[in-house]
Amino acid sequence: MHAPREDTLPWYRQFWPWFLISLPACAVIAGFYTLDLAIESNDGLVKDDYYKEGLAIYKDAARVETAHRLGVDAQLQLDRTNGDIEIQLNSAAVGQLPNLNLALTHPTRAHQDQQVALTAAGQGRYIGRIAALAPANWRVSLEPPAGNWRLSGRLSIAQDGSTTSRTELQ
Repeated sequence: MHAPREDTLPWYRQFWPWFLISLPACAVIAGFYTLDLAIESNDGLVKDDYYKEGLAIYKDAARVETAHRLGVDAQLQLDRTNGDIEIQLNSAAVGQLPNLNLALTHPTRAHQDQQVALTAAGQGRYIGRIAALAPANWRVSLEPPAGNWRLSGRLSIAQDGSTTSRTELQ
């Protein structure tokens, strides 16, 4: 009969101790990575001043109602190749304004939001230029510098790279 063979290798040269050590080590590394993500990432969907945001929404509703009462609406056209934006304002009640303020708001990434002052080009047309927009369903708001009315709408920028986008603002 043969005697059982003794293992002569030290523990650190064997597979199983290192395998068993690697499992908790991976969990510790993943925990530190998750902690780093939690500290460094910005959750843009959570607002500190949610009550003030709610009051602002109420004021915005009054300005939208004023625009409806005046019969103001507009069509927006965006040329994505060069960033030219054109608004055709349809209302005789507001007259010819020297400029309008346009705000483009990304649904989730506040750092991509843009604001531009559009200048009058005659006959209810207003023009301006914006930086490139990422594909998304952008929120658009248009108002005069006095801020007494506001138009809102959505601008869908497609993933396919189409060069012209149109939307109605009401």
